[in-house]
Amino acid sequence: MHSVTLNIYRKDIEHSEEESWSEYQINYDDNDVLLNLLMRIQASLDPTLAFSKNCRIGMCASCRIRVNKKPVLACSENVGQLVERYGNRLVLEPTLPEKCVRDLVIDLKFNKAIEPEKAS
Repeated sequence: MHSVTLNIYRKDIEHSEEESWSEYQINYDDNDVLLNLLMRIQASLDPTLAFSKNCRIGMCASCRIRVNKKPVLACSENVGQLVERYGNRLVLEPTLPEKCVRDLVIDLKFNKAIEPEKAS
């Protein structure tokens, strides 16, 4: 079991145009993908956290977000590999913050225009 700090962009345009950030320290296993951690945070730490998910197999791209400014699919990105690449503190934000409707969710008509970065 490992631990990572996620700094997550927060915004809810229904209540305010202001942006904020929430920080979560969370454990992960070697086989965890980023979406698993987001679901754990929502289930046990912060039920108000909003993010998109659908197919969970990397096909629909509804879970597309940016990690440390790089576009990724949360359902396909292994957390351990992200930690190796960026360190133990990951910054998560919507792919297009200006099109954000809530937290990591953007207006879906803009989602297909952004390609995730291929793992090297």
